[in-house]
Amino acid sequence: MKKIGFLVNPVAGLGGQAGMKGSDRAERRGIAARLGYKKTAGTRAYECIKQVREEEDLRVIAPEGEMGGDILAAANIPYEKIRTGRLSDREIIGEKAPKEREVTTREDTLRYAKLLKDQGIDLLVFCGGDGTARDIYEAVEAHVPVLAVPAGVKMYSACYAVSPYQAGTLLRDFVRGRQMNFEYREIMDIDEKDLENPSVSLVLYGFLQCISDGIRIQKGKEICRGDVSGREELADYILSAMEEDFFYIIGPGGTTYCLKERLEGEGTLRGVDVARGRRIVLKDGDERRIFRLLEEGAPAKIIVTCLGGSGFLFGRGNQQISPRIIRMVTKENLILAVTKEKLVSLRSAPMLVDTGDKETDRYLCGYYKIGVNHHETVLYKIDIQ
Repeated sequence: MKKIGFLVNPVAGLGGQAGMKGSDRAERRGIAARLGYKKTAGTRAYECIKQVREEEDLRVIAPEGEMGGDILAAANIPYEKIRTGRLSDREIIGEKAPKEREVTTREDTLRYAKLLKDQGIDLLVFCGGDGTARDIYEAVEAHVPVLAVPAGVKMYSACYAVSPYQAGTLLRDFVRGRQMNFEYREIMDIDEKDLENPSVSLVLYGFLQCISDGIRIQKGKEICRGDVSGREELADYILSAMEEDFFYIIGPGGTTYCLKERLEGEGTLRGVDVARGRRIVLKDGDERRIFRLLEEGAPAKIIVTCLGGSGFLFGRGNQQISPRIIRMVTKENLILAVTKEKLVSLRSAPMLVDTGDKETDRYLCGYYKIGVNHHETVLYKIDIQ
């Protein structure tokens, strides 16, 4: 019987659609909440854990409330509440906290992860983003195998499954005793206080021991440093085709920032900006402001690049471009700003999407023409793995 620890960071990803670029800092989460954005981590955790609700050969241990128990109850999966092990097996911590507190903190994640490790679990399933992965590493290091469910904003780390659903299928295979690889994978992040600094680099915080089949776990972010000329050619090509009457929703990234620098107005490196013709009319927009612009009725296009290494187009750092925005613009008006070097780095693997809506993910699948400069076009596949 497999003994599974289950832990959710309920505020992971809260800042995504709000354009906060992360959810680690309390002030960012507060702004997102005041703007009316809702927590999504619980939904993504449920998408994973429901894949094992028919399994009998497992024990699940979790904290009560939104950090685990609520999701398990919704999935009809019995679970044991985390016990301290210091006094008696009947002593339960967390029964009133954080469930009765409205806010959870990283200290909750650290404490519960350490307690789960002490329970002798076979696998720790956690749901969050890069900040959560850093906390899990601090709590358990590489002593406990993990399975990470993506629910954050950036998710540069190489420990995450490509989607909550695929995390669930991987968990199901593990519970059934199928052969798994155990790989040490990088925990990468950017300090959120430096998010507006264009020169800030990713930091390696350590390695977690992850279960993997080589397919359902995403690759870590890779930095393409040698494609400056390719970015400039691509930006010139896209700029030459931009029409005055169109809105252009331009996602984050170094490749798209090269285009933003050629437009009138100031764009952002890690934010989503909107241009009308060749002039930026909305800087660092959140999902609702972008949607309101589209409701004006002008035609629109979306310009996005993929994340180097993992190949994600949507769902990693650009959640402001939501499923309803994608549907309104339509995939026929999707412009893939991807250089030849980045395409080569993908090694023919498809680009991936994880919008948080399975129907939209399926809608986006297919082959797309990518113009890399004025003379060359490539046909490339988008998939959900």
